[in-house]
Amino acid sequence: MSRASSLHRLQTLDLQIDRRQARLKVIGEILSESAAVNRGRHALSEAESTLRTARSASRLAEEELAANKAKLEEAEKRLYGGSVHNPKELQDLQAEVESLTRYRSALEDRLLEAMVALETAETDQRSAEGALSEATGQTAVRDTALAEEQARIATELDRLTAEREAALANVTQVDLALYTQVRDNRGGLAVALVQDDTCGACGLTVAHSLRQEIRQGDSLVRCIQCGRILYAG
Repeated sequence: MSRASSLHRLQTLDLQIDRRQARLKVIGEILSESAAVNRGRHALSEAESTLRTARSASRLAEEELAANKAKLEEAEKRLYGGSVHNPKELQDLQAEVESLTRYRSALEDRLLEAMVALETAETDQRSAEGALSEATGQTAVRDTALAEEQARIATELDRLTAEREAALANVTQVDLALYTQVRDNRGGLAVALVQDDTCGACGLTVAHSLRQEIRQGDSLVRCIQCGRILYAG
């Protein structure tokens, strides 16, 4: 196996490893964050907050109406019960009864509005719960598939890493250093296949003398334009 062939084999393995590592990164990001679930949680949190406010408003309206009713009953009892004889006091009681009666009407309207708002809030809260449950269920199915893919890729990476270690046995430290340098500088592609007498990476025509040197395989020949290591295949 020529020096370029050994590096080409190493690159084939490195590219496969790169793709799987990139996919694992994507899977990890997906598993750690779900937009649909996050939106569902936010919507449910807002719905629950609105529901708490509506319940508080409804409870307050009920309490105010009950207090008004108690005051009105007491005022009417005193007004019509015969215990009060003073005309001025009776006049004041009459005015109080009328005022409490008018206020009761306003309180009843307020309670009705609060009850409608509460019913709407309860419906919205149930809807948000259902949407979150659905999103969570869909995410669980997806996450199961992703976890299985994650495990499969991890197994493949173990195999590829072992194959890479074996391939390194045919690569000298000098050649490995050059390969690593070119790979880092050329977007992960250090070795280019010569196709139709041209560099498979940049398309530059490779001189006849260089093609012969590449085929002999005794030395590493680099493309004079892109600097990649050329491999005849």
